[in-house]
Amino acid sequence: MMPLCIRARLLNGYVARDPWSPTLDGILAAVVMRERLGAEAYAISAASPRTWSAVEGLPLAVERDGDLWWYQASSPRPVGEAGRERRHYHRRFDDQHERFLVEGVRRVMTAAGPYKATRLHDTRVICRGVEWHVVGDREEIDRLLRSVSQVGARRGCGYGEVVEWLIGAGDEDQARHRRPLPRAYAERLGIRGAVVPWTLVPPARHSIVDCVMPEAPANAG
Repeated sequence: MMPLCIRARLLNGYVARDPWSPTLDGILAAVVMRERLGAEAYAISAASPRTWSAVEGLPLAVERDGDLWWYQASSPRPVGEAGRERRHYHRRFDDQHERFLVEGVRRVMTAAGPYKATRLHDTRVICRGVEWHVVGDREEIDRLLRSVSQVGARRGCGYGEVVEWLIGAGDEDQARHRRPLPRAYAERLGIRGAVVPWTLVPPARHSIVDCVMPEAPANAG
């Protein structure tokens, strides 16, 4: 295991729903689970990631604090950022395809409940790439990333296309500390920031604890 800087050179930037995504341990976890389960079973289970246990055995060093553990992998940092664009999208009740409702539902309420019409947004980061600092196994990380052609959200719309993966020397302190950290652990280290419920270990929405969040990542240039 050694400090590494992992950089994805991108065709058209990436889309994220918060400043701390996408995570490299999350990307590697998806590849590892696809290998362990097989493509078909992975596709089925990926629709309900809460059924997964925490993904262990990634080629990354592990940090521990009592019963908690997480991977030594920093939050992402855009490379050559030119700007950010907020994009809105909408979820509406689809009358054409949702005619068969749950038994007992006589009236579709779109102001609240499961059929609520919603206006959502995400942010497109216009940049040349995105990078992470990690402590890990260079050869195995390189092998896993070869199959990753897109990163971030809205990949079905063409965002986050990876042109090339680059791996070089990294910064151990960034890998260990420029990421969401459990509140008590961060306070002992004198690290301060906003406290947000966050996923320590992939998959998303698993092992959520109160974390001290790093400052929004600056452009890596």
